[in-house]
Amino acid sequence: MTPYDRKAWDEIEEWRQKRLAVRTPRVVSEGTRERLRVAGRKVRNSVRVLPGLPDFESIFVGSLEALAGLGGRAAMATVPKASVVKAYRKRGGDVDDLEDIRTLDLELIDKVKPRLGLRYTTFATAEGAGAGFAASGGGLLAAGGTVAGAGAGAAPGAALFMGTLVADAAAVLVAGHRAVAHIGAYYGYDAEHPDEQLFVLGILGLGTASEGAKLAAYAEINKLVQALARRATWDQLNQNVVTKVVQKVFTRFGFTLTKKKLGQAVPIMGIALGAGANTILLKRITDDAEHLYRERFLRERYGIETVADSSAADADSDEVVDIVNIVDAEILDEDNEPPNDDPTPAAVGDERT
Repeated sequence: MTPYDRKAWDEIEEWRQKRLAVRTPRVVSEGTRERLRVAGRKVRNSVRVLPGLPDFESIFVGSLEALAGLGGRAAMATVPKASVVKAYRKRGGDVDDLEDIRTLDLELIDKVKPRLGLRYTTFATAEGAGAGFAASGGGLLAAGGTVAGAGAGAAPGAALFMGTLVADAAAVLVAGHRAVAHIGAYYGYDAEHPDEQLFVLGILGLGTASEGAKLAAYAEINKLVQALARRATWDQLNQNVVTKVVQKVFTRFGFTLTKKKLGQAVPIMGIALGAGANTILLKRITDDAEHLYRERFLRERYGIETVADSSAADADSDEVVDIVNIVDAEILDEDNEPPNDDPTPAAVGDERT
């Protein structure tokens, strides 16, 4: 390694040790946490007894999947790849497309790449505060977490509440999706390619993982990179398969976000919780993206292989999405689907008549 790259690699290893260390938050007292938990339970119980809303989480995730899945694809398509290439050419980089960036020195990349994390976290803070205000002040909840005007009259408030949280969660996931893709572009990775979309999902998985699951989430990223590099069956990877994988993974992310977003329904505190949660999440996602793409860049440059961490097997991995297994299952389903270029029996019968 060059001295510059060696220093960068040492910084990555230091970040990885700190990032994957499991810590117990101590900023909020146990008494405050318990009060928040009680308020959250009241909110969830109130929502679940509303007429027409027997399964809040199911409705929430279904709506989130539709919004975030479409928005995620659109967000990646809007990453300004031409502008990224142009920025490097202005600095003397001999590049014609994103892939050429991977031949450049890391030192040049650091000079060209802007601080994208700050842009996305600023957006998330404002959006989360607005969502927290709407969710906590929409007339759904009254003091003590009870439903205002319980019965049929509560339905409009419930619709506002649910719509606000779905839109907020979708906006955060879409922003995170685009942020990761945007950062990856500056390291020479095009997130519109099917395999790169899976790597983006892996980063989002680490960013949304809890303290107990982040070690397993990082191990999943390494597993994904190895699969992309070595498994011949993944030569068949196409956009149809990836689209299905994205939908399933976003559904899982939705379940994780559901529990967090319900906290925004607590009156008064919803605004602070909404803004704070979105800021923390986007900051974590963008910081992870910066380091993980940097790590991947140097691993490919110097042939550094990933090493499995034995402690990952003991980590809480229930909430971690196994992207590799999902991809394998979707490829298998794709292989088993009958060809659709032949006329169907009904079409043949129509032709004979």
